[in-house]
Amino acid sequence: MMNKKAIVWLYQQLPELVAKGIIPPESAAKLKEHYGSVTENTGNRTFMLVFGIIGALLVGLGIILILAHNWVQLTKLHRLMISVGLLVTAQIIAGSVLWFKRNSKAWREAAATLLMLMVGAALALVGQTYHLVEDMDAFVLTWMLLSLPLLYLMNSVVAAVLYFIGVTAWSGGQYGLSKQFIWVLFGLALPYYRGMLVSCRQANTTVILSWVVTICFYFIFGAAFSNYLDWLGLLIYSALFAMTYLIGVVWFNQEEHSWRMPFKTIGLTGSIGLTFILTFNDVWSHMASGWRSESLPAYGLAAVLLIMVIGGNILLRNRSGQDVRRFSLIPCVIGAAYLIQFYDASGTGATIILNGYMLWLSIGIIATGVRNQSIGIVNLGMLLIVVLIVARFFDIDVSFVVRGIVFVLVGLGFLAANIVLLRRKAGWQHEK
Repeated sequence: MMNKKAIVWLYQQLPELVAKGIIPPESAAKLKEHYGSVTENTGNRTFMLVFGIIGALLVGLGIILILAHNWVQLTKLHRLMISVGLLVTAQIIAGSVLWFKRNSKAWREAAATLLMLMVGAALALVGQTYHLVEDMDAFVLTWMLLSLPLLYLMNSVVAAVLYFIGVTAWSGGQYGLSKQFIWVLFGLALPYYRGMLVSCRQANTTVILSWVVTICFYFIFGAAFSNYLDWLGLLIYSALFAMTYLIGVVWFNQEEHSWRMPFKTIGLTGSIGLTFILTFNDVWSHMASGWRSESLPAYGLAAVLLIMVIGGNILLRNRSGQDVRRFSLIPCVIGAAYLIQFYDASGTGATIILNGYMLWLSIGIIATGVRNQSIGIVNLGMLLIVVLIVARFFDIDVSFVVRGIVFVLVGLGFLAANIVLLRRKAGWQHEK
């Protein structure tokens, strides 16, 4: 499923391709017949898909609430019959959709959503009636494993989203070696996600699923490696954010809106956020003695991730410019600060390095905005400088007069930068 921009671009190219004999007119007509009009594709189909999913969710939740209200009054046999009946009915609906409406994404998503809810409801109702399962983690695990085939049979994005969220919730309650089993559960759904990236990477559903997969991955990683995230946790996560950002440079990098660039947006936000956190001296002082109790596997994990970041930068050196490396090499800067803090328990040296790098990032963002004539990017860079200055006011005892003067100067800088850029942009558009 292509998004509106891709379909519009394709329709613009079709006349030229037909005129040059690259594709026959029949193929162009079939492409238009397959994707339909742009209005229909992005309007009616989207609304049908969204309302179909919402309708299925409301129906499923409504049935569960009605049963919950009258559940105590029913006998065990009646409870079993209702539980199985709901599950069988949902399966019949899903089977009918596969047989008669296989090409309708709205029907597939609605049927898969309803069936997944009924699987969970049947498990919960039968388990509660016969006291089979009282462990919530076991219930969630069973529910997700039974719902996993829906991703592939129904080709359902909603089922995939619910599955990833479910296994992520399950991972939070695990301890010991069982925590690593989450990677098996996570990997069982990755072939479906990979298929979406290959077949319809620009579709809105693929972008949404990418957001869910990436965010769930970070929670799962934290649950699986919680024993190794004490002193080195911020360094390890900075490497993960950098890798996510580099993946975003390869995929979803040509979109106009940030919400359509999940990897790049999450990686960039996380990297800048961690850099800002590490500009506080209290953070480094708190970690002063942590290296003494850190285990060898934690150092190995951090080293592997840093090597992956460096390797990714080397592989993408021809595809990425200075702006990309400015953010993707943040883990190396944080690693250098860790080494300095290893010998300087006060954390002063590490704090100075991170404050300097944060300032350099902000100036670089402003320069990029000026170069691209983007007021939004310039304001983002200046906003980071303001946040950095405000944060330092909490660390240093400065009089209100000095603070006021600094804020006035920064505010004037905001206004001047916006006025200059607006005039340049207006002049550029006039010349064009």
